[in-house]
Amino acid sequence: MLLEENLTGSERLVNTRVLLVDDDVDLLDISRILLRQTEPTLEIIVADSVKCALQKIEREEFDIIIADYLMPDSTGLDLLEALRSGGDDTGFIIWTGHSSEDVVIKALNLGADHYIIKGPDTKEQFKTIQSTITKILARKECSQMKMIPQKVVGEFIHKLSHDVIGILQNIMGYATLLSDEFDKSYIEGIARLTTKLNARMKTAVLDVDSGELTKK
Repeated sequence: MLLEENLTGSERLVNTRVLLVDDDVDLLDISRILLRQTEPTLEIIVADSVKCALQKIEREEFDIIIADYLMPDSTGLDLLEALRSGGDDTGFIIWTGHSSEDVVIKALNLGADHYIIKGPDTKEQFKTIQSTITKILARKECSQMKMIPQKVVGEFIHKLSHDVIGILQNIMGYATLLSDEFDKSYIEGIARLTTKLNARMKTAVLDVDSGELTKK
């Protein structure tokens, strides 16, 4: 899904890929139908176990994952923990009939974006899910958009630094060749200054590569 500014809720959901994870196959079918009725532009993929979900996540990209808590092979929290420990920040919703406060707290601490309790009003439930998906996507878009300027600046400095270092190295080479024919004090001065500038530009490159630029 492409990041764009000033999108409406419906526009933001176009081509959004949602992975539904639940061991109840009938519920998966119903959920897929009702989610599409609520928002036809969603692309819904289903998995009936955590193992199946992990296999799909390894092969494909998703914008949102909606997972049940209790499943025979594992739990939705195990899936969430596996993703977050691997650096995956895909939007994650725990959707379950299990309303334990401990589970809610653990889910949020592990990095879940939202926790929804399954209820009797099915249509309202899916409106809530659709609304939650929109809010998660908007929040993640905003976060990523804020990172773009710094990324662009970093890439520009990185390229400029490499270019300048190359030029300086050539100047130093010419200075070395000229040192036998001209006043060595001038040549040594050029070499000293270019060496100093060369070292400073290398430091700038290392700052960008190591992420130090973003900390300053």
